[in-house]
Amino acid sequence: MRTIGNVLAALLLAGSASAQRRGLDVQEYIFEITIPDTGVSVSARAFVSFEPHADTVLTLDLVGMTVDSVNAFAMGHGSGSGAPIPYEHDGLVIRIPLRALHGSKRLLVSYHGVPKDGLIISVNGRGRRAVFADNWPQRARYWLPVVDHPRDKARVSFLVTAPPTWRVVANGRLMPRDVVPVDTASSHASMWRQGSPIPTYTMVIGAGEFTVSKHRPALGDGGTIPIEVWTYPEDSAYADSVPFRRATEIVEVMQRLVGPYPYANLKHVQSSTRFGGMENSSAIFYAEKPYVERRMGEGVVRHETAHQWFGDAVTPRDWPHLWLSEGFATYFDGVIGAALDGDTVLANHMRDNAESYFKSDVTDRPIVDSANAAEPMKLLNANSYPKGAWVLHMLRGLTGDRAFFNGLRTYYRTYRDSTATSEDFQHVMEKASGKDLSWFFHQWLYQPGYPQLDVTWQQDAGAGRMLVGITQRQKPEWGVFRIPALTLEFRDANGTTLRRDVAVTGAETSARIDLPFAPSEVRVDPGGKLLLRVTAISRR
Repeated sequence: MRTIGNVLAALLLAGSASAQRRGLDVQEYIFEITIPDTGVSVSARAFVSFEPHADTVLTLDLVGMTVDSVNAFAMGHGSGSGAPIPYEHDGLVIRIPLRALHGSKRLLVSYHGVPKDGLIISVNGRGRRAVFADNWPQRARYWLPVVDHPRDKARVSFLVTAPPTWRVVANGRLMPRDVVPVDTASSHASMWRQGSPIPTYTMVIGAGEFTVSKHRPALGDGGTIPIEVWTYPEDSAYADSVPFRRATEIVEVMQRLVGPYPYANLKHVQSSTRFGGMENSSAIFYAEKPYVERRMGEGVVRHETAHQWFGDAVTPRDWPHLWLSEGFATYFDGVIGAALDGDTVLANHMRDNAESYFKSDVTDRPIVDSANAAEPMKLLNANSYPKGAWVLHMLRGLTGDRAFFNGLRTYYRTYRDSTATSEDFQHVMEKASGKDLSWFFHQWLYQPGYPQLDVTWQQDAGAGRMLVGITQRQKPEWGVFRIPALTLEFRDANGTTLRRDVAVTGAETSARIDLPFAPSEVRVDPGGKLLLRVTAISRR
């Protein structure tokens, strides 16, 4: 996602046991939600299909809502209420004794209340009532009974009853009317079904007055991928002509570089999300204000579309590995831009990302930041985004394009519809490149900071050599960085240039370089391929 404003400091999350083993592995959720014509109270039912673990108590997150009943549900959705079972709900978590299920692997939770977060019922930027879910990172629990942690992905369906003039959007496909269960649905109900597992933070609905425009479908794996843009009526022409003009081409680039698009369709939705964009699986939500003010650009569309592969289909198993989502989306924003408009787009993108990271307040923290695992909002920072993108860019330079993209395709294919850690990604890239990359991943993911270099040079004219000294000047607590190929460019007064690579392996590095002319200038990393700063270049 892309963040806006001071959201990071503003959000307070309710406590939960989600980071612990929950006693169940959810396979599928089916949510029935009734949205009122007025007011902010909703009534709902949740059908939960699961595989139990060895724990004696099953737990689901549900914060601030009132639970009316919990039933064991043996026959599947639409066949009655099932047998009532005992439960406890402390306002944060529903606890259900496993023995009370008598072998059943389905639950029906009936509940109601006013969502304090997660489901936003309000007046939109055009002055009309609308409803939008906004779940990241662990806000689904405020309106849905779920295992609210990214490691427990599940299939999901939403059966939403809304005012008759509204349109409803959600993950997956809109099901035909003859599929909607008639015993629970009104004539105004819409049912959306997402058939592959997704994380709870991307399970969403949106409802209100929309204009829907259809773009050229992308050619997918075994068929076409419908692409739609959902906007408030006043903003439809702008959205189609500016930010979403190349929505189809963006999907096609990602398919060519990484692999098949993971879902049945893609909806781009104007919404009231608190983020600049939120990568909800197959239904990306974008903040409404940039539409209204006519300042939304294509970059956010590239970023959020890339998330459909990385973040949604392949999901970080735990919060400290968030860079596997945000760093990937940040990098592919530039990669897609380069594929569409030329390599300078990526070069400029990476230069901007470097400056953003250097100016940030997180350089003293590593990318994989286990100290903040319990507060994922703190991980929405320059480590997960720009520095994460730089890890991929430098890995690409180290392994070469062929091994890099072969590795990415293998990583995506292996972990699609599942979860992964940084170690999983490392192992895939080591196999693809045939190289031991442990040192690379250790220094860039688990060490804080970046190299800061002093470079000195002295010409030995008699021997036709250049004597170069490289000293790492970063904070001691950042550690020493290994740079296998630091490019130095030598220039003379006539414009003659020569480039040589030096292996930097310690705090102090000395090198002798054959040079047939007397340079007047030395440049370090002239191609901008590394995340580093040169603090001084001097002639001895």
